[in-house]
Amino acid sequence: MKKLARSVLALALVCAGCGGGGGASSAAAGTVPEAAVSAAVTVGVGSVAAASQYTCPVATTSSGTLNCAALPLGDSHYSTAGPSVGTVYVCNVPNGQAPSATGPWINTAAGTWDALTKDVVTGSVSWPGSFSATVSGSSLDVAGNGLPQAPITTGTFPITSSQAVYQYDANPNSIAAQSINYALPYNPTEAASPGCLSGGRIGMALNGVSVYDALDAVGHDAVAREGQDSCHGHPDQSSTYHYHGWLFACVTDAGSATQNSSLLGYALDGYGIYGPWYNGKVLTTADLDMCHGTTSVVMWHGAPTSIYHYVSTYDFPYTLGCYHGTPVPA
Repeated sequence: MKKLARSVLALALVCAGCGGGGGASSAAAGTVPEAAVSAAVTVGVGSVAAASQYTCPVATTSSGTLNCAALPLGDSHYSTAGPSVGTVYVCNVPNGQAPSATGPWINTAAGTWDALTKDVVTGSVSWPGSFSATVSGSSLDVAGNGLPQAPITTGTFPITSSQAVYQYDANPNSIAAQSINYALPYNPTEAASPGCLSGGRIGMALNGVSVYDALDAVGHDAVAREGQDSCHGHPDQSSTYHYHGWLFACVTDAGSATQNSSLLGYALDGYGIYGPWYNGKVLTTADLDMCHGTTSVVMWHGAPTSIYHYVSTYDFPYTLGCYHGTPVPA
């Protein structure tokens, strides 16, 4: 089923020197034009393939070999009482429409799902994506239309009956441009207490696409259950195209067994979201805190810096479990 946004908070982003985990170039006095940072807004694939399955790397985690054929299913792994590792701290209990049907890639008895056999929304649709960013004093001013920038494409939406995934998720929504215009903190700081996620946009990927939390409208695992394209994206009722996870699918990640991951996006509180590779292994939820983040040395504002950041992982909750900092207001 399609997730109805639980808020209208918005964010956009920029990054320079993203290779190896780069962040935006350091702020200078006055305003730094987009041209100084736009070179880093790059993507990792040329177009969305008409594929029937997703793929995973051969990788080691802290608990063994990465197994994308049996990822933990995150249905109803949320709380309004407070954050905890492996859950989404929500401001309100999800109460949307009926959930998606259970596809054969979901093993409800085992509480797992198989990313390698999940049906993918096919198609290769190009969009006139726009994005700009300027550094002005202590803020990063961003604007865009929420559409993926070339060469990234999307699957074909609404999902038609000719697609295999239609029988499980007949997403009737279309993709349309949005208005994004926000000032993020250039140097984010920790909030007095973790913040809840109120639905809808919680961040932006570096290719201009919105990032939502891991839940669908009824509180089920959106990445596991919903009909999504090869970038793990789809539109909601507001026609906002977005990702619920796996940002590394269509945003350049320098990460590998020999190199740490890059910056993939920003959360609404200004903290970076990085890929899962670190010190030769793929990080999972077990390696991260209750907001799905950690403090380690990454490239930040063009320099190796020990700083808090979120991690986009293969397992639930995929990006954020809560806000570590204070998000920008809607």
